[in-house]
Amino acid sequence: MKTTLIGLDLDRDNAQISYYNERVVEPETVAVSEHPECYLIPVPADMFRLIEAKMELGQTALANFLKKCISFLKPAVQPEDICIMVTMKRMDLLWADAIREACQMIGIGRENVFLQTHQESFCSYTLNQRRDLWAHSVALFEYEEKTISSYIMRIDYSTKPALVTAQPGKVLELGTQGSRSQQQWDQRRDELFRKMIEETLDREQISAVYLIGDSFDKTWAVESLRVLCHRRHVFQGRNLYTKGACYSAMQRMGKKKRLDQFLYQSDDLVTVNLSMQMEVRKKMSSYTLINAGISWFEAEHVCEFIAENTDEVEIYAKSMLGGDTEKYSIVLKGLPKREGRTVRLWLSAKFTSPNRCKITVRDLGFGEFYPPSGMVWESTLEV
Repeated sequence: MKTTLIGLDLDRDNAQISYYNERVVEPETVAVSEHPECYLIPVPADMFRLIEAKMELGQTALANFLKKCISFLKPAVQPEDICIMVTMKRMDLLWADAIREACQMIGIGRENVFLQTHQESFCSYTLNQRRDLWAHSVALFEYEEKTISSYIMRIDYSTKPALVTAQPGKVLELGTQGSRSQQQWDQRRDELFRKMIEETLDREQISAVYLIGDSFDKTWAVESLRVLCHRRHVFQGRNLYTKGACYSAMQRMGKKKRLDQFLYQSDDLVTVNLSMQMEVRKKMSSYTLINAGISWFEAEHVCEFIAENTDEVEIYAKSMLGGDTEKYSIVLKGLPKREGRTVRLWLSAKFTSPNRCKITVRDLGFGEFYPPSGMVWESTLEV
């Protein structure tokens, strides 16, 4: 079991890091200065641009930055003793690969790197608070630059496990202060945010509200906060996502059982189980490649096997929603013919979107008897 579980919130400007180990009862967010609530770690100016341009310097910058973030933990932690959950506003294949590679560069194995979006971190954080705070729906408002966006967390108890969603709500474009006086600007923001709150509350029964962003301030949000705080709990802070990610890491590593009765649901989830039929100890059995119910950017698997008397790889897809099992056949054109059980293959299954999986097969040869042919076969499954 890894001794330190980390939740890292990563965005273009700043990162925040929370941790859990045997010395703490709940995840703690690391202060990076003498001020106890200074959690923000500035991100290198060009790191996002370099990563998104697929430049090698970006990968190195990300690895160095992750190492810096981890260095704030006291006492020091060795990479091999870390399990990390990285959360971002949006996660895509580029960033998923970059984060895994950067973690490997600093000594954290791929099997100990997990990924999720802010929406899932919001749900994870909320479900680890007092139950009365999520007796009904829960709202989150995030103030970033010129925009206030919102999410609503709902729980559907009609299924087992109960389904948890965090759906995007109304987005308020505030613009900038411009030529307005400070008083005019404050009144305008207060009025627009109040209307946004009222529209949200008209549709939902809300138990609790989370406000994220330093721009939320009692000096301007006078009427809006009065409406918001009426008969419901309201919390303001910046470290919800990083703590939510740490709670998720705890769940993955068996340190939290509370969430076993809930299943997070989003458009990012893979809805099929992928498997192969393999002979294990002289008995045919189903070998799982990908389990349904995880986010597509986490869905990957690598294995090796012996192919005997065939030049095809068969993948089976079974929807978690029911229905028939589908079979996909991948023809290994030109696969070398070898005697006995000497055709050794490497297979990678990796989702590139919620319903698309890339299968890569490589001929490994067979020791000193048959060197690798260098042949590679690729196929994309629409599942």
